[in-house]
Amino acid sequence: EGGSLFNKLRKLITVVDELRDVGLQQYINLPRIAVLGTQSAGKSSVLESIVGIDFLPRGSGVVTRRPAELRLVHEADENMKPWAEFAELKGEKFTDFDKVREMIDVLTDKIAGKKKGIVDKPIVITIHSHTCPDLTVIDLPGITRIPLQGTDQGKDIEKVTKKMALRYVKDPRTIILCVIPANQDMTTSDALQMARDLDPKGVRTLGVITKIDIMDRGTNAKRMIMGQEVPLRLGYVGVKNRSQQDINDKMRVHKAITDEKLFFSSHPIYSTLPQDSLGTHSLTKKLTKVLFTHIKNYLPQIVKEINIKRRDVDEELRNLGPPLPSSATEKMQLLWNMITEFCQNYKNTIAGRYISTSEKATKGVSGGARIKHYYYKLYKEFIGNYSATANYSDVDMERAIKIHEGYSMPGFPSVDVFIYLLQPQLTQLREPAME
Repeated sequence: EGGSLFNKLRKLITVVDELRDVGLQQYINLPRIAVLGTQSAGKSSVLESIVGIDFLPRGSGVVTRRPAELRLVHEADENMKPWAEFAELKGEKFTDFDKVREMIDVLTDKIAGKKKGIVDKPIVITIHSHTCPDLTVIDLPGITRIPLQGTDQGKDIEKVTKKMALRYVKDPRTIILCVIPANQDMTTSDALQMARDLDPKGVRTLGVITKIDIMDRGTNAKRMIMGQEVPLRLGYVGVKNRSQQDINDKMRVHKAITDEKLFFSSHPIYSTLPQDSLGTHSLTKKLTKVLFTHIKNYLPQIVKEINIKRRDVDEELRNLGPPLPSSATEKMQLLWNMITEFCQNYKNTIAGRYISTSEKATKGVSGGARIKHYYYKLYKEFIGNYSATANYSDVDMERAIKIHEGYSMPGFPSVDVFIYLLQPQLTQLREPAME
């Protein structure tokens, strides 16, 4: 069942990523996971544990200064060497993840500068590995209250980081992975408060409790993990990440995960808790199921929105007309057709047979109708109570009908009768029109 779920999820994620690659995210919101947390909450450590590889930059202060969109692709072959690719460096594969870390710093400095500036332009990284699940995760810069001295960070750094995080997590199709350190009061967490404000029902927020192993002696995170302090519908997962000393000692992720399992299984409190609420493996499994359900629920609506958008674009293309020709002969033919069509439309407009789309929309009258109305006012002023048939007797009219009978049907005089009778009268209308 798990294998089937992962296969289906991979297909769904691939579809969503391909839609995102062609720029659909600009017009239609697509499902994704955003990692939300305050500065130094342990977001990077959580992500590295999920991926199973050390590759994210480390340091003091704000380390993540550009959002990182991590597209994780699980490979079935255990012997395959993991590799990464940057969207900004198409075709260049990285198998050395120390180089991946360096490249993240280079691409960050390239856009955000070397003085710790923060810019909302994501770095897109695709990672293929046997150790990672099929997920697409966005690592956001941590919410920061105080700017670092001697950097490009302004006094409004808190406002900037919150605004950036808000732009990603306010979308109802985004799953919020809210990272909360256990050694702080979770009721005062800016990240958790933002998540609850945007997702009051808790249907798309999954909490992660970090730094469990460095809590004050005599305390534990049981109430946090069980949702007894701040409840979330999707619940919480407690994890034990590597300490800074572990990172300095070059402890690998797989060793840290082994230590994490040992820590929880041997702890007098945590060993009594449900195992699906502890550990990186449980977090990955829960996150995978949540994302699968999320995409499956929203996909029909996304398809509907795409079809609506496509129809709108097709209508705009039709209004633009046919594409411009390339050869000189085709261009000449197009120009000739346009002139011919314009002349025909002009004649039809004068004759009252053609009404343009804009005139239909405004219910205006055609050019011919306006000209006729103008002449009507003119003749009324010059001629007064003029009648075209005033000088004709019934005998004259009967004679005109007989002259033009020909093959016309009995009782239906030919139009030539009217032309014959009215032609002599037109000379009286010529002079006012010429004036």
